[in-house]
Amino acid sequence: MVALAAVALPVVGQDAFDGREVEILPLPQATEALRIEGDEANDGDGGTEAGGVFLPSGNAHRLWEDTLATVSASHVIVRVVPPDFAAVPPRGGVIESAWTEPAASRGSGTGWPPQRQRVVVRVVPGAGGAWVEGIVETQILSGAPPDSETADNSLPLDVLSGIGRVGHWEAVQDSRVGPDPSERFTTSLVARMAPAEVVAPLPSLDSSWHRPPTVPWADSRFPRLSRVGYKVLEDYRNFYDCDTLACTTAAFGAGALMANTGFDETLQNNWQTNVRPTDLGTFFSGCKDIGEGRYSIPIFGAAAVAGMFMEGRPIGDAIGGWGSRSLRIIVVGAPPLYVLQMATGASRPGESSADSKWVFFNDNNGVSGHSFMGAVPFLAAAGMVEDPVAKGSLYVCSTFVAFSRMTDDAHYPSQSFLGWYLAFASAVAVNDTELHFAKMRVNVMPIPLYGGGTGMGLETRW
Repeated sequence: MVALAAVALPVVGQDAFDGREVEILPLPQATEALRIEGDEANDGDGGTEAGGVFLPSGNAHRLWEDTLATVSASHVIVRVVPPDFAAVPPRGGVIESAWTEPAASRGSGTGWPPQRQRVVVRVVPGAGGAWVEGIVETQILSGAPPDSETADNSLPLDVLSGIGRVGHWEAVQDSRVGPDPSERFTTSLVARMAPAEVVAPLPSLDSSWHRPPTVPWADSRFPRLSRVGYKVLEDYRNFYDCDTLACTTAAFGAGALMANTGFDETLQNNWQTNVRPTDLGTFFSGCKDIGEGRYSIPIFGAAAVAGMFMEGRPIGDAIGGWGSRSLRIIVVGAPPLYVLQMATGASRPGESSADSKWVFFNDNNGVSGHSFMGAVPFLAAAGMVEDPVAKGSLYVCSTFVAFSRMTDDAHYPSQSFLGWYLAFASAVAVNDTELHFAKMRVNVMPIPLYGGGTGMGLETRW
């Protein structure tokens, strides 16, 4: 399954923001591109950068006015810069409050060192709404007086003559575990505005967020060879896990009932009488060569090698993926196939008086090798397609060689079924491996935004 999430982040470059160059950054650093630098948003020190929250709205102007009214209701506003809705990409607006003494500091009973706090709210219009982000900045009076006086480091008392300065304002580095003040303020602001729905917030730059794990072969000197090794090991791990072993045991239990009762002989005789003489029987007989390993294995190998040379191209990835999956299905399924052929000890039709019955280690035909090999290419392809009709058609085609062995009177139904099932179980293990490593990849792609501009889309698979 493919998941695509459009996060509606305007992509900015050298031509954006009046020609000022802003670096294009991946998430979560891309939230920094939404922030307006320079004269329009003087951050000051001590800001804790939080991810924005997207508020859906059909009227971005109204959303800006609501945000301004909500912030003004609880803070003294000293500076307002409205958004530029006509710019491409839209330029965000800024709301800054006055510096005040934090409530926590007032209630602590300690008056030293003094602290001050303000909030800065940024509103960036987007397609169908706007990103709203609140930043809580906290500073503490600390250290020696500054060499030069600025708006950010001066005390209000400095304007009075004859009173010396005792320090400068310094950003508070909050190392506490849990939601930071900016996140709490943004959440509270959004709750007070009571939107109909809220898009999940972007991750904070300062807080931990779940990054997709990197593939284990990323740092290998031979990444392609290492990739094959890791995938084959994961294939075996998936094939021999409890769920797969339980299903395989159940399948062989059903095969044992078919082989050691009259079911196999009865169905085989009816098949020879009613199917073999027909056009369907002729078709099945013609499918036998698909299960010939001397033909199919070189084809799988050539496809895998071709995919390596054309890696990165859609056709090359498809051919190489099919060849690689097919070979790995054989690598996973061939050992248990050989062991179970010997262990069951069953014979071909008419080959011994035991017929299909299991006589352990008496013969080596208890599981059909042609049925296994003939199912591999179709099962490998089925694992690569999403369309249910195509997937179902490939599963049906995977049974043709198994039916050919019954039609040619070369194997009993239980033997054909068990050969096909081993291929199926191996293919499921390979598919699980591909999904496991696919979760470690997140693709980023550009997405055009309504009304102009470009956003980013994130794609992952599960």
